[in-house]
Amino acid sequence: MNKSKLKELLQDSISDYASKSEEKTPVEWLQGYLGEKLPEKSVDAIHAISGEILSTLDLMEEKKAALNNAIESGESAESWFAKEVMNESGSNGSKARVAAEFFNGITTANNTYENAAEGEIIDIDGEKWDDEEWNDYRLKDSLKEVAVEAGKAGMREIASEAFMKASEEGIAAVFKDSEFVQQSLEKGAVTGLKVAVSAGLTVAEESGVLPPSSFAVIATTAHKTVESLASFGDVVRGRKTLTEAIVEVKNTAVSTFSAMWKKCGTGVIHEVKDTVASVFGVKGAIISGLVTGIATPPQEGSKVMHVIKETGKAVWSFLTKERHIIPVFSKLKKKLFS
Repeated sequence: MNKSKLKELLQDSISDYASKSEEKTPVEWLQGYLGEKLPEKSVDAIHAISGEILSTLDLMEEKKAALNNAIESGESAESWFAKEVMNESGSNGSKARVAAEFFNGITTANNTYENAAEGEIIDIDGEKWDDEEWNDYRLKDSLKEVAVEAGKAGMREIASEAFMKASEEGIAAVFKDSEFVQQSLEKGAVTGLKVAVSAGLTVAEESGVLPPSSFAVIATTAHKTVESLASFGDVVRGRKTLTEAIVEVKNTAVSTFSAMWKKCGTGVIHEVKDTVASVFGVKGAIISGLVTGIATPPQEGSKVMHVIKETGKAVWSFLTKERHIIPVFSKLKKKLFS
């Protein structure tokens, strides 16, 4: 991955959006920007790409709002996730199989980081996915564990060395429109920023700077990137404690997984693992770090890096703690969720 070129492309897309945000809606801007940067694409192709990005971002926002409402009502993020999936169409056995693929995606994502302990992949074809094997109680417990691991994947990303180094590189770039980004976050105008980041990532993938993925994956990455950026900004400005920001990142990962389930859980099952690994692996960490860095005003650079380093310490302290293991998938796989 050419981080320098990726940084340039992200800066360009955010700056272009900043210069036109008053005169164009995010939809209009996205179609115009992609049409300009990808001249080899037809108008229909640009509309299709834009539609996929925007519909994915809408779904991400929907799930984020639903989880926030559930938490305000006293429900845990993990219970909410399990309930959301249980309410989806499909048999218990088929849902358990998809859940296993999501877990494999988390394991694969973790394996992309340097010095990560090699995680074990569940042999999907070697397990039993009959409904008789998966009553409501067992499935619900398994889904809660997937949500726990999803939250840990989100936290692991912001605590990774890849995220920290990319943030430092982004801050060093001294982005002229960083103040626009911060003002947008202050106003809660995050949708436009997510669209702008999605556009930069799309151009990066189409030009070979990033390895190829789907436009839904691009939008999902942009969503969680801007959400974590907002959380760090709140800590720097004293609106949230470090712990509150970490919990927010964890919950964002859970709601993102719920949206990903809705988006691809009923599709080609073996694509689930690659999707999760792309969004939450080292590739996603570098993207999030670069955006966090370039969106940081120069005068706040040292504060942001201090927050990032303290976050890393707190997260790794949590991730290395032992916790109770709930049996999932099969007795032979209990250790997988430790």
